[in-house]
Amino acid sequence: MNTDPIFTAVEQLHATAGDGPATRKLIDALFRHVHNLKANASANGLNDLAAAAHEFENVLHSIRTGAADTFLSNAIPADVWSSLRQDQKSTLTQSLAEGAKLLLVESSFDVADFGREFQRLEQTLGKTGEVISRLPNATPGKVNFRILYAHRGDADLPNIPDAQIEEIAARGTTPAQATTDLRVIERAFERLSAELINLPAASDEGVLQQAMRAGRAAAAVTGKQVDFELRGEDLLLDKTYVNPLVHLVRNAVDHGIETSEERLRLGKPERGKIVIETKMVDDQIRITVTDDGGGIDPALMPQIFNSGFSTAAQVSEISGRGVGLDAVKSSIEDAGGTVRVTSEVNRGSTFELVFPS
Repeated sequence: MNTDPIFTAVEQLHATAGDGPATRKLIDALFRHVHNLKANASANGLNDLAAAAHEFENVLHSIRTGAADTFLSNAIPADVWSSLRQDQKSTLTQSLAEGAKLLLVESSFDVADFGREFQRLEQTLGKTGEVISRLPNATPGKVNFRILYAHRGDADLPNIPDAQIEEIAARGTTPAQATTDLRVIERAFERLSAELINLPAASDEGVLQQAMRAGRAAAAVTGKQVDFELRGEDLLLDKTYVNPLVHLVRNAVDHGIETSEERLRLGKPERGKIVIETKMVDDQIRITVTDDGGGIDPALMPQIFNSGFSTAAQVSEISGRGVGLDAVKSSIEDAGGTVRVTSEVNRGSTFELVFPS
């Protein structure tokens, strides 16, 4: 099951903060992706994942369909108000809280060319605001539209010949929260990510894809901002490599990459980076996991592969159980491979897995 669209949408929500229409579009897409994940998880007997997806879906649903202010139902013409879906009412109240003016645009077109003319009208309106709803009706030879329109307060009114534009007085309303509470979404996403960390590989999911998915889930759980990159040859990797590689990527997120605040304090980019690279060298498969994090204390280097060793202060979803790098080393050696590590304090670490081809 493909979880990339969910991670991508959550990341993009930060970029669209303050842009109401773009944020609402992203939340709609995110809702669909989470709904599909819930269905797939249920179909495959992954009940904990399905439950987490359901919780996330509920959070998104409440944001999409929030309550509209009762004052608006009295301010807006009854036929227009009754035609609104719940999500349109939510968009309306959020737009008002973002500083938009509420306008009722009425226009009439000849039947012969109303499609082209109406499209032109919507394009004009879209330049300075957001169309909330369209209510059509027909009279002999004409198609008429009543358009509920949220006009951005910092833009000039659109110039629309032969259209009637009326501002709807919505002062004194107490609209729903205008901007999405990203923290609410992030908390629900963390719960989902905790289940995704250990999600078994799907039949169509490659080794590297599963490792990257586990890493992105770990980043969500720890609240760290991390970019992932795949490099190298497109090798057909055996499923034997999944567990050790997943361990290394999660370890890089949890122990390698610093928090955004720490990185900024150290003069680093706010977002960390983890690169997973594969290549063939002298009939050997080499897989490296490199992070640009804090590196490993040289005094701890001889101990990191010891059984039970952990630098985590407490047990979490992904750390502190003492079954990390020693398990990696054992599983790699069982497959006939070796693991090497190089590290530089404040510059990062590289773990290299070497297997016979």
